[in-house]
Amino acid sequence: MQRFDLSDVERFAHVDVLDEAARSCSVPFRARAADSRRPIVFRHLDRYFGPVNVTHTRLDNFYGSRSRAVARRDGEPRLILTMSDGPYTIEQNDRCDRSGAGAIVPYWSLAPMRLEATEEVEARSITVPLAALGLPHLFVRDVLMRNLATSPLGPLVSRYLRELSALPPISEHHARALTQPTIDLLRALLTTAGGDEFLSRQPLSRTLGVRVMLYLRDNVTDRSLTADALAAHFGISKRYLYAVLAQMGVSLGDWIRAERLDRAAQTLENPANALTSVAAVAHRSGFADHSTFSRAFRQRYGCTPSEWRLLTTTERANLRPNPLH
Repeated sequence: MQRFDLSDVERFAHVDVLDEAARSCSVPFRARAADSRRPIVFRHLDRYFGPVNVTHTRLDNFYGSRSRAVARRDGEPRLILTMSDGPYTIEQNDRCDRSGAGAIVPYWSLAPMRLEATEEVEARSITVPLAALGLPHLFVRDVLMRNLATSPLGPLVSRYLRELSALPPISEHHARALTQPTIDLLRALLTTAGGDEFLSRQPLSRTLGVRVMLYLRDNVTDRSLTADALAAHFGISKRYLYAVLAQMGVSLGDWIRAERLDRAAQTLENPANALTSVAAVAHRSGFADHSTFSRAFRQRYGCTPSEWRLLTTTERANLRPNPLH
């Protein structure tokens, strides 16, 4: 994991340092201020999951470009998908995207490109070698510069990219373990967006576990969340659902209960919720009644929810959650 903040650099050197940082990216380009009269904002987090590069950048008054000559010399073609929370211009192959917040735009290193932010914006990008995707170049070319956020897997990929970029530091071994699921998910996004049922069949199957877990995290506090409902949502049998989760080392009931309890613990320790009753916290966290919640909470944390509220941060940190069976 590498962090870069232009505010740590003397202002007179901003353009030179920014350009040097741009030239050292996995897909090198040149960078400068969009308006030489205004200061540049560029705060950048860069991390790798095997050959997959994930970046999280806050930028303003930024202009980047990659020339045709540089693109032609590219020895390892890569695909880039960028998602922003505001107006961020991406231009390639005579197509220009200014769709703004929530868009997911794919482009590649094989052609010239232009990037521009004229007001402060937050952008997340994921870059992967085309060879790792295993898709025909002609197929990839046809989906470039589309807004893939509107495709069936768009919202899920948006969530996944946010989670990847927000992960705490992890070992190289664990980072590499995320490589193939990430590539499979990107391949599924591209093939479903491109409308190729044959190409999408395998990546959709291989990413089922990732998609199930992301859905679980988004809906864990819903009291109607059951194995039957989950299987129905993904159009699979309950038996196959359990098999997919078992391959990931996940026991559905234990996972749901532990996640709900951990979220409840975070709610209880937040001073902003000091006037919220324990029963209300239990309800919000997905528990049907107060007594069931309190028993499960004591089993996991060794104290009641009310006692947990009174502990200091250090005391809570010393209480390791117990596994649930």
